[in-house]
Amino acid sequence: MKLFSRKKDAVMGVDISATAIKLVELSKKKSGYVLKAFANIPLPRDAIVENTVIDSIAVSQALLDAIEESGAKTKNVSIAVSGNALIIKVIQVPTTTEFDLEAQIMFEADQHVPFDIEDVYSDFQILGVNEVDPELMDVVLVACKREIVDDYQLVLSEAGLNASCVDCAVFAIENAAEEVGLLDVDSLELDAAEALDGEIEGGGASALINIGANIINVNILREGQMAFVRDQFYGGQNLTELIQKTHAVSFTAAEEMKKNSFSEIDPNVTEEFYSNLSSEISRSLDFYSANNAEYPVQTILLSGGCALIPDIDVELYQRLGIETKILNPFEKIEIPEQLFDVESLRKIGPMMVVPIGLAMRSFDQ
Repeated sequence: MKLFSRKKDAVMGVDISATAIKLVELSKKKSGYVLKAFANIPLPRDAIVENTVIDSIAVSQALLDAIEESGAKTKNVSIAVSGNALIIKVIQVPTTTEFDLEAQIMFEADQHVPFDIEDVYSDFQILGVNEVDPELMDVVLVACKREIVDDYQLVLSEAGLNASCVDCAVFAIENAAEEVGLLDVDSLELDAAEALDGEIEGGGASALINIGANIINVNILREGQMAFVRDQFYGGQNLTELIQKTHAVSFTAAEEMKKNSFSEIDPNVTEEFYSNLSSEISRSLDFYSANNAEYPVQTILLSGGCALIPDIDVELYQRLGIETKILNPFEKIEIPEQLFDVESLRKIGPMMVVPIGLAMRSFDQ
């Protein structure tokens, strides 16, 4: 699903997150995708806060470092937005053509977006005929505050890059999972007798959950189509702060402990983190279930930096009662061993889902 841009370009995926600049460029052949360029450059703490650029100089420099490290030559990039400045809604409109809807989308956005329409960029994607009323069609409406996108474009331009596509993080994650064959819609179907004790005919849904440093992106798919999306501010940084407080160490030392000495963390700290994390995820699942009880979430596909925490899939399964799997697209993408450390990249694959999904926009039809 390509948003905010209709132009097809060769693009790099650049994920500008709270903690790092992650860059991916791919090529494609008959057997699948091949990694062409890669970089993961850390950002100073608080350079980006809740998806708002605070230190543009630091972000621009990190972008320049990412380009140099990766050796990438492409100047066009695809970036992702998320958080409170982004609105994603499924609306119903009278059946029409994409061309005609393009002309009236500003009017529709004004009815559904809680911001001044002059202060947002908006776009849409037609999903299809509405299940209840065939005279209506379901449309995904997306709007993002201009200031967020403009700030990203500014730091990109300072690094000599051009944002040819602005996507949503939840859709980039979905794109990556689908393109590398890790999202098997058929496997999500339930036997009607199993669904809600057989009282309601239905099928299963899959939740793509990306947990980063300070944000959780949730995208629940039903029969391969978006049914619910939500961003929540919670993530790995909360665990770092708990470690810092309990172990009386610096933020940097707490980060190091989280990444390389996880078994040495006070069990009370990890228990509090898992409890809070599962509560945040449960809140999203409850919102979804309120209108989709006949299509319960059967599988969670977990990605993001927090997906690298040892046994986090087991911990969430025990707390949520939902099968949880780690989503690692690098297991399905060819990594030339003469150019990259294959083992190291596959270890961090789950945290690269967003830039991988963005890089795949080069091959949209």
